[in-house]
Amino acid sequence: MSTHTEPMRSPALDALILDAGGAALPDHTPDEPHFAELMAECAALLDGINFVKTSDKLVALASWTAEGPKITYDPAFSAEDPHTEDAPFRTACILHEIMHVSVDNLYEPHPQPAERKHWRSFNFHYTSSAGEDFDKQCTTASDNLLKIQTRAGADPTLDPALRGHINGRIEYGLPSSHTHYDTILLDLLVYLRVKGHTSKNTFFAYLTKLSQQARTHRLDPKHGPVPVAPET
Repeated sequence: MSTHTEPMRSPALDALILDAGGAALPDHTPDEPHFAELMAECAALLDGINFVKTSDKLVALASWTAEGPKITYDPAFSAEDPHTEDAPFRTACILHEIMHVSVDNLYEPHPQPAERKHWRSFNFHYTSSAGEDFDKQCTTASDNLLKIQTRAGADPTLDPALRGHINGRIEYGLPSSHTHYDTILLDLLVYLRVKGHTSKNTFFAYLTKLSQQARTHRLDPKHGPVPVAPET
């Protein structure tokens, strides 16, 4: 009898990525259990999201309507950036937007229903981030992103284009780290994984460690603060 416990890959997620003009995800492998776990987390949300193909030149965008979450995507989007390959980036971005929905579902919301729309997709639990603690958590999330940026800049195994792409994603996330921490970790992991990186690569292994921390934080029943990223 098989004892294999890795999540099955999702045909629905594969089909969505193809329709979004993305590069195919790699097969799950036993040595990348966290990546498989993330893909299963995203795939489990697909039936509850309204996906709409557009030609608005926005790679992907999540929003919330009276009927629930909606994600638009443009399969013809081009970053027009020499550091970024469009097909892997489209894959990373559609999953980034799905992670916004997961974040919104899993983190503790504002206790007042009227205020929850202002707390949409925050990667903080409300209990541990009210008042001054909100700024502290923003600082932690931003500092963690800066650690990623520093490590990428110092990693000789990353080519200049990849370092440029990573730098661009970190700069994108920094001004809004309260909503772009878990999502940036995910989209960088996806982009790198599609391009063949695994945990045998030091930088990918470091990102995986931070992403594991973030997932544990999302699921934390004690609603604790954002964890500080390790130095290594």
